[in-house]
Amino acid sequence: MQKRFPKFLKYLIVYVLLVMLGVGMLFLSGLCPQDKIEKNYLISIDELAPEYQNHHILRQKWGSYSLDDWTEVIILSLSTYMNVKDSPDSVLKNAYPLEDDFTLKDARDTVANNEPADVFYVRYWHGFRIYVRALLSVMDYGTMRTLIMWVFFLLMGAVSVMLAFQTRSAWPPMLFTAGILFVNPVVASALFQYSVCFVIAFIGMLFVPKWIKRPESAMMGFMILGMATQFFDFYTAPLLTLGLPLLGWLICLACAKEPIPAKKMLMLSLKALAVWFAAYASMWIVKLAITTIFTDQNAFASAWSATTERVGIVKASEYLFRYNKPAAIISAFKHLFDWPMLAIFAVVVLSAVIVMIVLRTDKKSYLRGLVMLAVAMLPILWTLVATQPMIMHAHFQYRILAVTMLGGMYCWLLSVDRSRLPDMRIPPLPEPPQPDGTDGSE
Repeated sequence: MQKRFPKFLKYLIVYVLLVMLGVGMLFLSGLCPQDKIEKNYLISIDELAPEYQNHHILRQKWGSYSLDDWTEVIILSLSTYMNVKDSPDSVLKNAYPLEDDFTLKDARDTVANNEPADVFYVRYWHGFRIYVRALLSVMDYGTMRTLIMWVFFLLMGAVSVMLAFQTRSAWPPMLFTAGILFVNPVVASALFQYSVCFVIAFIGMLFVPKWIKRPESAMMGFMILGMATQFFDFYTAPLLTLGLPLLGWLICLACAKEPIPAKKMLMLSLKALAVWFAAYASMWIVKLAITTIFTDQNAFASAWSATTERVGIVKASEYLFRYNKPAAIISAFKHLFDWPMLAIFAVVVLSAVIVMIVLRTDKKSYLRGLVMLAVAMLPILWTLVATQPMIMHAHFQYRILAVTMLGGMYCWLLSVDRSRLPDMRIPPLPEPPQPDGTDGSE
């Protein structure tokens, strides 16, 4: 008990410091030059105008190609309306002037005419305002979109390299890349709303080598990931920040010279899930408490109203179709494939099953594969609990299935005799030189 308490105290101190850092950064970002932000905001709205009424990339009727410029405008507006000098509580209340039925002209006129903020989005932190506001002070949305695309794919490439060196195999990074390709990264990387959970997840995965060397640091990592998800996004595709780093960590442990047992993999997964979710939920409660205490808004009432609707505690009779659980799961998977691609994927799956039958492996590897499959099921369970959001917003929320696809592929990889698979095995790094001049190999 005495050993556990100092460890808990360490987590608590880090938690409190991160909350203070987040709130401080929000208020600090409110001090960015307002005149430049408003100028770049107006330019950004003009840049969005051509695609605002036709927000599909390439394909008009396929949801995975759908942008969400409506939300991007809200993100820009929330980042513009942070009047720290005159109204500090506007930062906590997430003040902005746009009603749900706003037009692009409305969005432009509110800033051009200096209209007051009269809408408050108090349920979420909207931590993206920190970097969006900073970027608005030096560039317009077109340049910002280019920047977030670069960040997305550079981080994705860095994760692939990390997986290759940690596992000494081409298969884990190749399957990781395939898992991201399933959820249309070209579109995901184009928007602040779509990309943020991927960026958090990729950054988390880059800490896998540290978690392998110091396993005790892994749970701290998942606590930070849960807090960051709540702070920066919360709603779009939150399970990415749990599932992708967890799968990356597990596949590296499974491909080590001395793979850990399946039972330990399962326990680590359950512990990571518990820590991530506790941080994710508690960060929300902290946000609601701070807003309710220091502003005139009842954030708890707003949050409870939204939650009861999202999870189906309260159902409006005209919207009962939004709680059809099989339809929600189908709507998510429908965004992965159109019919020709579904047929190709079916052939690939059949081929993979044949390979798995031919290249049979040992029982311990199969059990490790089942742990991967358990992680892959998390998005399905998430959708069963929160069905309504998937029905309404499958065009972006389906991307949590990246965890399902990657977990399924890693399950397959651990269910075959990998020594018989064609591979480009990376040799181990040389040992660092020792003080006595030897190479450390003895």
